[in-house]
Amino acid sequence: MRLITFLFFLITLSCAFAQIPSPDDAPLPLSPEESKKHFKLTDGFRIDLIASEPLIRDPSCIAWDSKGRLFVTEIHGYNLEGHLDVTELNKTGKLDTSIRRVRVGPKLKAEAQKGQTGSLKLLRDIDGDGTMDESILWADDIPAAYGVITLDEGLIITAAPHIIFFADTNGDNRPDVRKTLFTGFTIGEMERAINNPVMGPDGWIYAGQGWGGGDITGPNLKGTVKVGRTDFRFKSDGTAIEPASGSNHTFGMAFDDVGNRFLITTSRPALYAVPLPYHYLKRNPHVSTPDLTASASNYSNTFPTSTPHPWRRKRGADPRWVKFYGAGEAKPNGNFTSACGQQIYRAKLFPESFHGNYFCCDPQQSMVHRAEIQREGPGLAVRRHPDHANSEFLTSTDGWFRPNNLRVGPDGALYVIDMYREIIEDYSAIPRYMQQQYGLLKGNDRGRIWRVAPEKSKPFPIRTNKYEPASPVSDQIKSLYGSSSKLLEAMKDSHYGVRVHALRVADQRFRTSPKLLNAALSLIESESDPNVLLQLALSLGESDDLRSVKGLVHLAAHHSNIRWMKNAVLSSIGNMAGTFFELAIKEHSKMDPSILEQVAQTAARTGDANLLVAAVDHPDPALRLRILSLAAKNGVNVSGSLRAIADEALSAPKSSERERLAALQLISYASADVVKSGIKNFLSPLQNPDFQAQAIKIVLAQENEVVAEQLIDHLSRSTPLITSLITEALFAHPKTIKQLLSSSHKVQFSELQMHRLINHEDSEIRKLSESLSVREGKESINQLSHKSYYAALKKEPNIQRGSALFMVHCANCHQFGGQGIAVGPPLDGEAGRPAESLLADVLDPSAQITAGYSTYIGKLKGGLSHTGVLSSESATSLTLLQAAGS
Repeated sequence: MRLITFLFFLITLSCAFAQIPSPDDAPLPLSPEESKKHFKLTDGFRIDLIASEPLIRDPSCIAWDSKGRLFVTEIHGYNLEGHLDVTELNKTGKLDTSIRRVRVGPKLKAEAQKGQTGSLKLLRDIDGDGTMDESILWADDIPAAYGVITLDEGLIITAAPHIIFFADTNGDNRPDVRKTLFTGFTIGEMERAINNPVMGPDGWIYAGQGWGGGDITGPNLKGTVKVGRTDFRFKSDGTAIEPASGSNHTFGMAFDDVGNRFLITTSRPALYAVPLPYHYLKRNPHVSTPDLTASASNYSNTFPTSTPHPWRRKRGADPRWVKFYGAGEAKPNGNFTSACGQQIYRAKLFPESFHGNYFCCDPQQSMVHRAEIQREGPGLAVRRHPDHANSEFLTSTDGWFRPNNLRVGPDGALYVIDMYREIIEDYSAIPRYMQQQYGLLKGNDRGRIWRVAPEKSKPFPIRTNKYEPASPVSDQIKSLYGSSSKLLEAMKDSHYGVRVHALRVADQRFRTSPKLLNAALSLIESESDPNVLLQLALSLGESDDLRSVKGLVHLAAHHSNIRWMKNAVLSSIGNMAGTFFELAIKEHSKMDPSILEQVAQTAARTGDANLLVAAVDHPDPALRLRILSLAAKNGVNVSGSLRAIADEALSAPKSSERERLAALQLISYASADVVKSGIKNFLSPLQNPDFQAQAIKIVLAQENEVVAEQLIDHLSRSTPLITSLITEALFAHPKTIKQLLSSSHKVQFSELQMHRLINHEDSEIRKLSESLSVREGKESINQLSHKSYYAALKKEPNIQRGSALFMVHCANCHQFGGQGIAVGPPLDGEAGRPAESLLADVLDPSAQITAGYSTYIGKLKGGLSHTGVLSSESATSLTLLQAAGS
């Protein structure tokens, strides 16, 4: 009833479109029978319709249960907020042809959310021909549902903010059990939601992050679990949920035979989760972790047969829009723009050459792409399949064909979920006047599921939910996570994937099973596979045996060229850092200094700083200086005068940037003249900005009043970039904030900085802020200065001056026309906005924050704090982007 009422509401609203003539060049929908004639498929294959409207509409994902019953999730209300926006606009009878990108405000967004819902349906093949004849509604009072996975006892759907369990316990094809397992996931833009739950080889269910985690609760959880901006995994009974390495940028997830997890982004196929599982990385909080999402593909070109929608062709032909979006984005087709819904083909039905192949959709271009996967060290490479060097696996000339997800069925066929609609793109990417003309909702009552298989394989009734795998490896790996007692054999298996997972399972028993630990230790000298060696470095950290530490030293010394080996070793040393450091200095003094430096840092923070003395004479000058600074900070006596050492290091001519940064760690111990000259040297405009940003952070992190005073004195003669870097670094600690506020220098604070000052937890800082009239200054700007700025809009614009001012005041954080640094949102999309609107945002940049670019304040235990745009998140680190990309 709720759905019918809202559909009537939409129909009523649509009457307003009569005031804006509809173009006659829009593609028209085709019946399933007609649409089938428009497919171009790889030779030797066939495509058959399995289900269509009115049984389904807006399908997002499918899954079969153990009885072979087919379930489908649906999303309703896609692009509804844009539809409501242009409906109101159309009442004026005028087209908005301004060159800009418009997202609706909170009022329309809230109205749209009333119609943005989901459904879960059971599809039945009554006559036994392999196609669906009946649809049974299991739920329509749920949020938009972006995924379904079946279990022996029921099924689970992802429908942010919830993950919900359903079951039919009496066999009447209707649910009699419904339970919310988890709730609390963030809801953002509709096309960004938790999605595509997939069973991992370890028995956990993995899902895509969507809008970015949340504070998750559930009836079977003990307390609240924080899931950040990463993918996550959970137990099917709702007893556990935790972050997982890697972040799915859009929609779709898949595993290969050995457990590599594939992720995706719109502009290219095949990302993957770095093989550093989250639970290992969180063991050592004293080191940062790398980006845990890697790209496997090196291409983005496509070969569709569909004709781009008229709005795309018109936008691409208009030089104003090409300039606005850039040539790549404005190109009508020929490059991935909506890659999603990936699968790895692992069944037997397709020819052998297809086993392990990668598939993904691009709904905007009405195509399904095929590629091959190659190993590249411990990582992956996805390359165009030779059979499709200039073509795609499946394309259509029906412009309404919108494949958005793929599944390999129990019969081994590849199933294509087709949203079937005229416009699939997010409304904000479409010029507003074309939204007005073409509309955004056509096809929201349609949806199809297609079956792709070899020519001789016709649809037939399905009675199970498992296909016959082409390789036994995946079943071997899954068995290891059960009650298998064959771990010793598995660590010697001929397949590297089996050895990797054998180590992952065995390392949880190292402390109780000497045999398993001995078997793992034997691999240190005998193993050559990069994936196994990487996993070995992770697994040895689960043992406190001295032989394990020696093994880690060996791996770091002899295999540091393996990608991510350093991260694996550092995650494992934990409380063994001091022992590792002693062994490394004694037996492998030529080990990569960057590893030794981070080991030393961990040792100092875990109570083994006294062991650092062994390296004060290390031949690498940068490492030697870093060791000296760590030892000094931890009260360890070192030979020689620290002041003399610091003065010499800071005054050394022609040293490398790495050595100079290491020397700056000792600046607190240097004489006043050397401090002054050292700061003047690295703040010179001739220096590399990246080096300067690091240098400023290093010297201010030492909380030295003399150093801070020197930097504050330099503000009046610094470039805008350096001023921004120094000011932000001074804000990292209450002491340096007080020094800045107490100085005679006039500083122009940003809106965020003023907010932090006025609301600071330190009462003295709040008082200093008030005494400096920070609050009154803000009000003065709003009340007085704004008037003069708005008056200036009536004058003739000066593009040259504007460009220069942009580079001074804006380019540290924003890109426009290829200039600037991408910290905040790009500004190319703002060029066509009214001048008054742009000015309002410039004068009060915090009034509206673009989604995904909120500024976060990260406070460290020692009192330091940092602000920036949250770029990535992992087990032991957050990446906050600050001005100039630092």
